[in-house]
Formats: sequence, structure tokens, C-alpha cells
Amino acid sequence: MSIVDTGTVDAMGIDKVSGDVVLNISDHLDWGDEANHLGALEDKVNAYLGYLESGQLVEDMPEANGRRLMIAVYHQFAPTETAKQVLDRLQAALESHGIGFTFGSLPAGY
Repeated sequence: MSIVDTGTVDAMGIDKVSGDVVLNISDHLDWGDEANHLGALEDKVNAYLGYLESGQLVEDMPEANGRRLMIAVYHQFAPTETAKQVLDRLQAALESHGIGFTFGSLPAGY
């Protein structure tokens, strides 16, 4: 499971602190081909949005019903400045629709 596999949710769960339902995207790509990398991320996020809008999430995880939704991208390689700007705009767009968005490197220990 990874950013290039749009047919699969990489990981999901309920955040123990916030209670949000978090859908994770595992991003192992480097930024050498920035346009293709951003395209893969867009495809993956759109697939997640389709999954959420279809109601499939609640069918797969009934305890998600009524909880705030969040998409988290964990990257292996730090984004370029241009990519950061795109990610910031994506965050604003998703949050304007009530979906949280965050991105960063994997937490220590992974």
C-alpha cells in the first residue's frame, strides 16, 4: 500500500486524543519528478474523497460515523518548496469542506 495504489486505503484508525478518523497516505516517492509526484498525491487524495463520499468508510468502520475526518500524508522525503505550497492549498481546500489534512515525516520509531 502506498501513494501509487489508489485502490487501497494505506491505513486508517481513530486518533486516541482527538477522536478523529484518520486515513493515512504512505508517500515513499522522492521529489525528483515533482509533477508526477503531485499527480500521484492528487489521485490518492481524490480516491480517498470518493471513499468518504460513497459512505464506504462507515460501512467498513461503523465507529467512524459522526466523527471528524482527517487525511494524513506521511512522506519519506521532505517536499520541495513548490510541493509545500501545493500541500498548504490542499489543506485549506479540504478544511473548507470539513476534512482535516496534515502532512509530515513518519513519527519516530517507524
